[in-house]
This record gives sequence, C-alpha cells and structure tokens, in this order.
Amino acid sequence: MGNFTIAILGRPNVGKSTLFNRLVGSRKSIVSPIEGVTRDRIYSSFEWVGYNLNLIDTGGFLPKENDVMNKHIQEQARVAIKDADLIIFLVDGQSDITSSDRVLSDMVKKAQRESVLVVNKIDSLSMNDNINIFFELGLGDPIPISASHGRNVGEMLDILVSKLPHLDKKEINNKNDINLAIVGMPNVGKSSLMNALLQEEKSIVTNIAGTTRDSVDSYINYFGKSIRIIDTAGLRKRAKVNDDIEFYSAIRTNKVIVECDIAVLMVDADKGFDKQDKDIIRNIIKLGKGLIIAINKWDLIEKDSSTMNDLIKDIHYSYSATKHFPILFISVKNNLRLQSILDTALKIHNRLVTKVSTPSLNELIQKIVKNNPPPAVKGKHLKIKYIAQPRHSPPIFAIFMNHPNLVPISYKRYIENSLRRELDLEGVPIKISFRKK
Repeated sequence: MGNFTIAILGRPNVGKSTLFNRLVGSRKSIVSPIEGVTRDRIYSSFEWVGYNLNLIDTGGFLPKENDVMNKHIQEQARVAIKDADLIIFLVDGQSDITSSDRVLSDMVKKAQRESVLVVNKIDSLSMNDNINIFFELGLGDPIPISASHGRNVGEMLDILVSKLPHLDKKEINNKNDINLAIVGMPNVGKSSLMNALLQEEKSIVTNIAGTTRDSVDSYINYFGKSIRIIDTAGLRKRAKVNDDIEFYSAIRTNKVIVECDIAVLMVDADKGFDKQDKDIIRNIIKLGKGLIIAINKWDLIEKDSSTMNDLIKDIHYSYSATKHFPILFISVKNNLRLQSILDTALKIHNRLVTKVSTPSLNELIQKIVKNNPPPAVKGKHLKIKYIAQPRHSPPIFAIFMNHPNLVPISYKRYIENSLRRELDLEGVPIKISFRKK
C-alpha cells in the first residue's frame, strides 16, 4: 500500500517520544520526565498491516511565562499539520485539559486535517473513565493507550490506518511512472541538475546553501517512460538543523525518499564522500529504493588516469554497500554525462520491477550452491531446498532450508553477491530471508 506521513502532536510531557519509540521499535527519541527535553525532532518509518508509515515526533517546548503557548511550538505544529496525512493528537490522561491542549486542538480542527485523539498514560482498564473529559476538545472519540506499557497501541493503529486515504485515480494512473528523487547535502547542485534535465529553470539556483526549502517536482518523457523528477531541500547533519523550517525541509526530503523509486544522491567532488552521505545511502537502502551516486563538479577536479578509480575505491572503502550501486561522474555546469543519469535510472527501474520465475531461480540457486556448497555448522549439514521471489520493488528472495538460523554471515553474503551478479541487480537493494523448511 501507499506511504503516509503521520505527525505526533501534543503539548510537552504527554508522552510523544515514548509513543514514537513504541511505534518504530527503538529508543530513537530521548525520553525524560523534564518538559521540553525533545529539542531535536525525530522522524522514522515503520509498517502496519501493509501500510508504510513515516512518523514525525514533534518536539515539546515549554510555553513562555504569560503565554498560552510559545510561537516556536505553534509554528512547529502548523508545519506538521500541513505536511502530515494524519495527526495523532496526544494528551495526558493523568491530568486535566490545559490551555495548550486547547490551542493545539483548535489548530487541528481549523486545518480540517484527518486526526485521532489519543489519551496516553491510561495504564489499566480501571483508568478508562479518565478519558471522558477529553470529549470536550471536539476531536472525536478519545482512544485510551499506555505508550510506556503498549496497552491498546495496536488498536490505536488499526483505527489510524482506517482513516488514511486510499489510492485515488491519479495515483493508480501514475503507478507506472518512475519517481526519481534528487537528494544530498546543501549546495551540491541538486536544483541545477533538475533544471538541466528539464531544460528549463524550474528550481531556483543559488550558491547560498539551503535555498530550496520544499520539494519541487516535474515530469519528463524519456524513451516512452514518464519520469517524475523531484528536487529536494538539502539534507544536513542533525546538529546543524536548528530551526523549524530547516527541520521540516529534512522531513520532506526523507518523505520523498520514502515515496520515490530511485534516489540520485549527489556528492560534491571537491568535498568528497562523507558520513552524512553514508547515512543518506543507508536510509535509501533500508527503504528498498534504487540508488545512483552522482559525483558532481567533476570538471573542477585536477585528475589523471587513476583519479576516478581511486575515488570509487575510497567510496567503497568508506561504505562497502556502495559496491552494489552505480557511481557516475558528472558536471551539471558543463552538461557532462547528465543523460547517463536517466539511462541508468531506466535500467534500475527495470531491475526493480522484474520478477524472476521460480523455476529459473531454482536452477540458478542450484548452480550457486554447486559452485560453493553451504558449510557444516555445529556438526549439522546445511541444505538449501528451494528459492522463491515473493515480491519485487525491491526484489525479495525467500530461501527455504533445513537450518536457516545456522547460516554464517559470510555464506549469506556469497548468496547475495551471486544473485546480484547472475540477475544483474546493480543499483537495486535486495532482501534475502532464510526460512525453515
């Protein structure tokens, strides 16, 4: 099913970060009983009954004295409401309604955005009566949960997804489009690349980092394929994202990665490949998206016959996963090798959507195993029985065998690399599960 963005909204200390951690299955947000501790707003993704959900944890900030709510949290809430498909409005079931609750609930109602009212800290059935006062907020039936204990969280999610929009006719008609996102650090040439590909000044280009705040997209027809090209705001290291506009630009960029088929990560040739580029790639792969690494401003580099290969080796050394994805050397300014981006995108898209027949896969896995049989582990001989591909975009392969839990990591890598090579899956993240049979 589609990808959707959900924002958790609420005054400070109602349990937003605790709920966020519960939903994404990690301790990604800092949880503290001190109000306003979430200064660094967090986003992550998870899946529920086939829905891919992009979750935003909006930070809690203390209202200033004599203010109902400070301007900072109000602006943060406005942007979250604007960008999200659905709002989880969270209140504290162990306290009365506050003026901040009322201000935020009024903002949700005025925006006419789909929302669910969730009452947190209802740790037991005996506390369910605590939710009744929240009917007054006018946001529908309150849902009692305990984020810290997990009580009723599954029921809340079922209600939540029932309110999400279904695919409309436009989405269905465009399902064969190739969604190509241009991502990367600020000022690496993303907007210039989009303008060059479109052959028009669609995005504003400037040498001031962070000019593009919102996503911009356009369509081109390339060899009979409709390609939606999306220019995004520059991603920065989290420590440098210090205002709401910048933060939500990062949110929108990550949302674009979730929604795209293929991401073009642009890297400044002069600055080189750094940790933030690695983090972006990790997110792209995690989300199962095709990837092209484009080294821009190649015209500015003093080089010899080995410069290109040396940089490729450095990138592979920095992050071994990049070995499976194409690295292109371009110059947007000089229109150098820009067409190769579109050509490569078409190839990757074909690989993403290809489904290999089960007989062909099993013939292939027999060949792979014959070349390098699985080892004996703890005195047990490992035997692969058959392989299937239950899904594509990205390709997911299920390998059925006698002792899946004993397969060494090195042999898993061998299987993955062999499948990649034999099936020509450069640029495509693949997932392999070993199952008991």
